[in-house]
Amino acid sequence: MIKIENSKEFQNIIHNIKDRKFNEALEKTKKISKNYSNENIISKLFASIYFNLGQWENSIKYFKKTLLFEKEKFKIYTNLGVALFKLGKINESINAFKDSIKDNRNFFLAHSNIGISYLEIGQLDKAVNHFVDALNLNYNDQSAKSNLINIFNIKKPKNINHPLIELNDKIVNIKYDNKIDNILTDRKIKTILEKGNEFLNQFDEKLYSNETQIFRKNSNNLNCNRHFKVFNEFKIIPKFCFSCFKVQINVNNVEDLIKLYFLFDQLKLKKNNTRKCMVEIREKIKGNYKGYIYCNEIKEAEIIMEDIKNKLLNQKIINFRVAIKHGCSEFYVPHPKFEKVSSNNQEVMNYKEEWMSKENLIDSLEPIRLEIDKKIYFQSLNGMNLSDILVINNWIDYAETIGDYSYKKLLNKKIKSNRINNFIKNQLKFRQKEIIK
Repeated sequence: MIKIENSKEFQNIIHNIKDRKFNEALEKTKKISKNYSNENIISKLFASIYFNLGQWENSIKYFKKTLLFEKEKFKIYTNLGVALFKLGKINESINAFKDSIKDNRNFFLAHSNIGISYLEIGQLDKAVNHFVDALNLNYNDQSAKSNLINIFNIKKPKNINHPLIELNDKIVNIKYDNKIDNILTDRKIKTILEKGNEFLNQFDEKLYSNETQIFRKNSNNLNCNRHFKVFNEFKIIPKFCFSCFKVQINVNNVEDLIKLYFLFDQLKLKKNNTRKCMVEIREKIKGNYKGYIYCNEIKEAEIIMEDIKNKLLNQKIINFRVAIKHGCSEFYVPHPKFEKVSSNNQEVMNYKEEWMSKENLIDSLEPIRLEIDKKIYFQSLNGMNLSDILVINNWIDYAETIGDYSYKKLLNKKIKSNRINNFIKNQLKFRQKEIIK
């Protein structure tokens, strides 16, 4: 009798998996399972295929079967942990990653993934420890590196040594006058940026960030990930988003965007509103340089809008546009009326009640979050950190790519990132048209 692993059917399935033709592999595996009795191999095939298809419940079922006979279990535990995480079963995913580490404490992916799980429930110290462990085992683990750097926005790690943490401490400790009442002169900002980049250049490894926005969070959980799932699945706007407004600030060049970042960083607002600065790399969305301040009420947005206008003028930022819109430009593309807010403060577009059933469907497919999750809110730290300086370098690279050289007033020598150039290459003509000389 031919062993399953020697059969043509099995080899075809393996080829399908390598070619990422998982649906074909699934159908063939279902057929082969009826003709061969080796349950172990069949279970491994099903586990891998269902995992790659994102069918998490099915993959968990077969990973658990595989654990019964596989001697080296650490990779299986790690994949099991990922599947559990995807289902929102965070505590169970943590236990799976712990089992992986017990089986092989040198498997960096288990450390990296358990770090993500701890980050999800706000246990930042544990997350930092595991990201550091992952990087000590594999310094090229970009996931661990990015997540650790992003934690610097919300926590300054203590009592743990790592070159990235030391680098962040140096940048955080750059002395500068950050009082909002003082003018952010080119000279002041130039001193800060050049010092930050000096530390980066002294670092042994080349660092880069995939981020193009600097996000300062408050204690309001907007649950945006859930809302995007609703939108991406059905192209409908979640009900919550109709009560979410943003004060949008458009500036004309990257020099003013950097000034806006420093302004936002020290901006005192009654509700400590969420705010962000960004360069625009989304297709079909106009504007190169933007700042947003998010509000729950339109009257609040109006007060903030007038205040920010005055502060921009005080900072000698002359060329800007400020408007109140609904949150999320992505929604605007299929729903052009959504972003607009009428002069009498009435929404131009209203929520359609028939959408509620589709929202409920998404929620039924998503597991109920752990109670502990609902209590975890991240509060951003003020002051420039490693994450910020990396993102600002991305902004500058973006600016140079589209022909905006205003950054030269602030930085003599910049760090090059091919990411931005490659990312917007196809949008270059579109973006260049929007540059205001």
